[in-house]
Amino acid sequence: MHILITIDHPIDTACALVIIFWLALVIQRLYFHPLSCFPGPPLAAITGFYRTYFEVIKGGEFLREIQNLHSLYGPVVRIGPNELHFNDYSAHAEIYSVGSQLTKDPSFYRCFGVDGSAFGAVNPCVSKIRRAFMNNFFSRRAMLQLEDMIRQKAVHLVSRLSNSKQPNNMFLAFRSATLDIITVHMFGHCVDALDHPDFCAPLLLDIQTAIPLLWTIKSFPWIATLYLFLPKGVGLHLHEQFRAFLNVRQTLIRWLNRSQSEAEAHPFLHDQSICHQIFNPFNKPCHAYPSMQPVFDEILSLIQAGSDTVGNTCTVGTFHVLNNDAVRLALVEELKANWPNDEDPIDLSVLQDLPYLTAVVKESLRLSHGFVSPLPRIVGPMGAYIAGHYIPPKTTVGISVTFVHLNPILFPNPTQFMPERWLQPSSTSLNKYLLSFSSGPRMCLGISMAWAELYMFFAYIFRKMDMRIVEFDISDFNDFKDYFVPIYGGGQLHVIRAEYA
Repeated sequence: MHILITIDHPIDTACALVIIFWLALVIQRLYFHPLSCFPGPPLAAITGFYRTYFEVIKGGEFLREIQNLHSLYGPVVRIGPNELHFNDYSAHAEIYSVGSQLTKDPSFYRCFGVDGSAFGAVNPCVSKIRRAFMNNFFSRRAMLQLEDMIRQKAVHLVSRLSNSKQPNNMFLAFRSATLDIITVHMFGHCVDALDHPDFCAPLLLDIQTAIPLLWTIKSFPWIATLYLFLPKGVGLHLHEQFRAFLNVRQTLIRWLNRSQSEAEAHPFLHDQSICHQIFNPFNKPCHAYPSMQPVFDEILSLIQAGSDTVGNTCTVGTFHVLNNDAVRLALVEELKANWPNDEDPIDLSVLQDLPYLTAVVKESLRLSHGFVSPLPRIVGPMGAYIAGHYIPPKTTVGISVTFVHLNPILFPNPTQFMPERWLQPSSTSLNKYLLSFSSGPRMCLGISMAWAELYMFFAYIFRKMDMRIVEFDISDFNDFKDYFVPIYGGGQLHVIRAEYA
């Protein structure tokens, strides 16, 4: 008996100490933490697993939970032990604008696996260097050189849709076009996603399958190693997501190696892609990308962002235009008046001057949002004032663009697709609240390319085709999950040429 007591006693003591530690931590976070004065659910204040439950277990539901919390607790909510979320649209500019001293939260950006990219770099100086280099390839001047290629892809997209007598999946069709464009720009060759049957290019499908993996890796970074040892019957979806993610990486590595070989063999090619210029042996050493790893990270980041955001905007906008005869007729009438012979190409500069087309593009961006997850920033050592509240140092803060885009003060009847809201005398002031590409020094690198694609796709689709929606309604867009980008819970938009409807 004496032996049993001496063995159990240390274990009991250790358990008691662990319990005491956790009780002390709970009390500290609830009552003595610098954020204890901000409202929110007690469980969120105690543990980050509150967020994990909605992101991973329920799957992409944390943004919806944040919306519920704001309705219960007001404009500032404590959504984690050291994190606040705002629903006041003025907070967005104070958190993300040029001159903000708030830095990226590494625990969030690490899950994307692109630390070497401009997007993934947490250090502002490193990000600035990489952005300066990449801006050469995504400036407005660079887009003028790419205009003909973007137009060709828009024409090819219309050709594929026009020649089909069956309903077309526009979710995949638009993403196929954007994937072809970004891969040409990066590698000098495209994956020909537009030519795949039903727009089901393997790379495109793998990107979509891998998206939910983001939150799993963020909450459980060690799982990337552990999953290799799990039986396939355990966590089947997880295996599929990892398989897709590895397929994407392997595909991009092959294309990078191909570009490097081409650059070394033909260094004096006139039209060089991003990778050809990075790998060109006669160019000056690129301090932004000193090794292959940051180059790969940048390419992976651009592939993911370049294929999804514009594709989603086009899908949402196409539905709303086709769902409203007045909007569709006004858009088609403007396009016909300024582009009477649709057999001739039309310049991007002409499209950019069309007011109603521009309004349709802006309204499509507003209702598709872009990146819907709050982009977390860390308050500096001096603290900060955000939306009238003093925020203690080292606090993580953020606001989802959905709280700006759907704000009824800025956008009356915010869920309605109303291009006319961008045609009013006062609408110029609304431009600063269109945040689909974020804002400030970390604004999306590809914003000029995205605008060029949007103008071309909307113009060519609606000038050259008369389409009808197939078994789809607005409810399919109302319910989306937050996986950094919105993943809609309803069916995917299908359309068919009017004569086949």
